[in-house]
Amino acid sequence: MSLEKSLFCGSCIDYRYRAPCTRKEGRLCDIFRHLPVWNEFFWKVHLELQELSPGELSLVNTYDKRTGYPRCDMTQQVHEKTATLLCHLLTHHHCIVSVDLTSYILKTNIEVICDALCKSASLRKLELSLWHFTTNLSLSFTAALSQLNQLQVFDCSDVLFEHTFSEGLSKFLASTRSLTTLYMSNYHIKHKDAALIIQGLKRNETITTLAITGSLITDTPECSVMLSEYLSCNQTLRVLSVRCASSHNKLRPIIGALCHNGTLLELNLIRCGLYIEYFKLITGMLRQNQTLRSFHMIDCTFYEHDSDPHCWKPEFRSDSSLISLWLMTLAENKALKELTLDLRWIKPDECGSLFKALASNTSLEKVTIDTFNNMDVVHICQALRETGVPERFFVGKHHLLEDTAAALPECKELSCICVEYWFPLELEPLYTTLCVLPTCDHVKSMSLKMDAVMFKGNVGSLAAKYITNTTALRELRLTITFETLHGVDQTVCDWYAVDRPERTLLQALSLNKGIRRLSLKGLCITEAEAQMLVDTLQSSCTICHFAFYPKRECLTSVIPLIQKLSAIVSSNYVLLGMRTVWYKQRRGDTFTVANVVRRNNSLVTRAADFVMGTRHRYCGAAAELVQFNPGLVEKVQELASVNETVAASRIESSLKSFTELDDFMCLAGVVKYSVTCPRRDDGQKQLVDLNRDCWLYIRQFLKVGDILDPK
Repeated sequence: MSLEKSLFCGSCIDYRYRAPCTRKEGRLCDIFRHLPVWNEFFWKVHLELQELSPGELSLVNTYDKRTGYPRCDMTQQVHEKTATLLCHLLTHHHCIVSVDLTSYILKTNIEVICDALCKSASLRKLELSLWHFTTNLSLSFTAALSQLNQLQVFDCSDVLFEHTFSEGLSKFLASTRSLTTLYMSNYHIKHKDAALIIQGLKRNETITTLAITGSLITDTPECSVMLSEYLSCNQTLRVLSVRCASSHNKLRPIIGALCHNGTLLELNLIRCGLYIEYFKLITGMLRQNQTLRSFHMIDCTFYEHDSDPHCWKPEFRSDSSLISLWLMTLAENKALKELTLDLRWIKPDECGSLFKALASNTSLEKVTIDTFNNMDVVHICQALRETGVPERFFVGKHHLLEDTAAALPECKELSCICVEYWFPLELEPLYTTLCVLPTCDHVKSMSLKMDAVMFKGNVGSLAAKYITNTTALRELRLTITFETLHGVDQTVCDWYAVDRPERTLLQALSLNKGIRRLSLKGLCITEAEAQMLVDTLQSSCTICHFAFYPKRECLTSVIPLIQKLSAIVSSNYVLLGMRTVWYKQRRGDTFTVANVVRRNNSLVTRAADFVMGTRHRYCGAAAELVQFNPGLVEKVQELASVNETVAASRIESSLKSFTELDDFMCLAGVVKYSVTCPRRDDGQKQLVDLNRDCWLYIRQFLKVGDILDPK
């Protein structure tokens, strides 16, 4: 059935969109049965209805999740149809709790959509992506925003602010009584607009989670003072994230203000520029602030000279005062429970004293070493072991070097490594790495980047053997270049050679039993190899997330892959994510795969909720379908804050909870308490007369989802 026919000829979506919401406690709205039909239309405009929480729907912008998928030029008819369906969802379906609004939806339908937003009684999260404002659009949207009395989360990180919008947002922030989370724009904000927004924040009494970027922290004294006053006096904020504050003086008002804040629990500095003076401010703040529980510095950049922010160096190696500042801070601060550090500044012989101080701080439960000098990895790992509590420390990604490859087996603190060998002269260190990897069960994630010519001979055999046999590796990202092997002209490639590196890799992957996340980049595969890859995805009980980006000259190899996968993917209950280059002419096949991915994520969401204690019928049915999906284990780990073993045990226990006859029938909605059957006159056995072994045998073939949903 063509998209045009199914979307615009009436009988399908036109009929179903008029149906009211039927959601009740423990029962899904009828719209869930027709999600493929709705999403077949929404896909045209890069939107998708997803079940991000059990029994609730979110209309999500999927454009960024489908890298390479061409943006469609929407006709006026599609614009109007989208607005009609969206407005119906907002006004008639209380199962819709989250909506992403994009510029190509809003630009011609702003009034009707804003009117529908005001009528929604269930909308809790709104994400806005907008780069071109008109005065009318700003006025209409901010007027609607002020009436969203249920809104808890507002994400405007992808909005290019203009003055009218800033005025409306400021008034909304000052008046809202429901908003708890705000994500501010990633783009430049003018000084006068930043001042308006900070004024609104100062009058706000509800926000507990705030994410800002350097664009809100202007260099004007007025804004700096206002922001500092807001942070130092605020009584509701619990989590603050600051991203991309790189220019000088950006962080000063924030760090200084937090010395006096007594309510903030978590501070995240992400991709910020840290000058030498900031470390003195940070350590001073941590000594004075005794309420902060989590402090994280992630992907930050260090500057040695304040006057030269473009000259990056691994700072402070010559400044002995920095280690003493941290030692003093750790001795005085007894409040921090989680800490993320970047240790590119530290000298190797100072690691021991720092880690001992971290270990001696009994309040610290988790310390993450986000970034460090790769040459120092042996010193760092040894110092961690000597603390006596290595389980409290977590080490970030290590870029394996020629000089550190041989030490990998002893550095058991490393779980994530990056291996890059592009040139034939690097064959020996690659060989060493592949020799030691089978003894490194502590390595759970690996990024391997290399030239295909290196697969010749023993190196190729070692790589294939490791990929085949490893059960410890959970994530593998392979990036292969073939210029050295095939040359720039792909016509010289022997597509039928039995020893093709691509085929060797795919054969090894087909035998692997542990990888959960797989990314393949740079390969050129034949149609037969595409079938091998599809067979691997279908037979694998572990691969949940898959990405495939072939070499630029071979992009069309995606077409047979998607075509073959779409034909059989409906039986796959493991795949939770797929990223590749999408082709417009294969839109139907692409949608089929995406719909299965959406379905599987919904099932995992429901199943995890069941494991956590929600005993709805549809959640129990989902748990049976995805009980062996590794993604379910990860979801339970996240929700329950437990390790993998405990999460797996909880899943097993929850499934056993409805093994017996009465428990099963209650969950399935057949009976309320227990199964009873009046005795038959002919004396024949009934369901309750079956012994336990007989019931358990029947139970092997009977699932909760097999029982029709009573209405």
